[in-house]
Amino acid sequence: MQVVGEWNPLGMRATISRTLIFDNVFVPNNSQLLPSNIYLKLTELYPHMFFTLAPTYMGIAQAAYDFTIKYLRGEVVGMPPIKQRQNKIKQFNVAQMFIILEQTKAIFYRVINEAKINPSKAERLRAYAANYTVMENVNQLCSLAIRVCGGHSLLKSFPLERLYRDSRCGGLMRPWGSDRCLEKLGMETLYESQETDEQG
Repeated sequence: MQVVGEWNPLGMRATISRTLIFDNVFVPNNSQLLPSNIYLKLTELYPHMFFTLAPTYMGIAQAAYDFTIKYLRGEVVGMPPIKQRQNKIKQFNVAQMFIILEQTKAIFYRVINEAKINPSKAERLRAYAANYTVMENVNQLCSLAIRVCGGHSLLKSFPLERLYRDSRCGGLMRPWGSDRCLEKLGMETLYESQETDEQG
């Protein structure tokens, strides 16, 4: 067994997604955890299993918001206790951050509560929309946090630079990257299952 390759990406550095190589390994059929092709069939019955990255990114969004509030209140450990909360522009941006966070939580929690085997079409579409919303909004929220807090907050001694880097990666993650969610939403909104545009 070998673990090969470099792993030093923009964000998600802690996942260490290097390549695992097995050489001269035989697995008998009766030792397989999942029969061939069963995984894709499972995802058709329970598509919400692809929503499993969203909670991590909700955590990033909440952490960026919480850091911003503490930063502006002068409550972050390791920095002078200087309050910056009186600036109206910063107040407006924090208000925007709060709205984005609450909108994202609303669709996230709705979809979590709808997760089940054989969801309805509306529930499945909402799951795509929720995943897209979480992944895109967390990056928007982290960008606002940087703008509000300013350059000093990007020091590696503070968590915001890591939160921003990680937030940038969510929309790229398979199998439900942002583009894939839009593709599935567009297709499944306009077509019913098994429906085609065959010419007569």
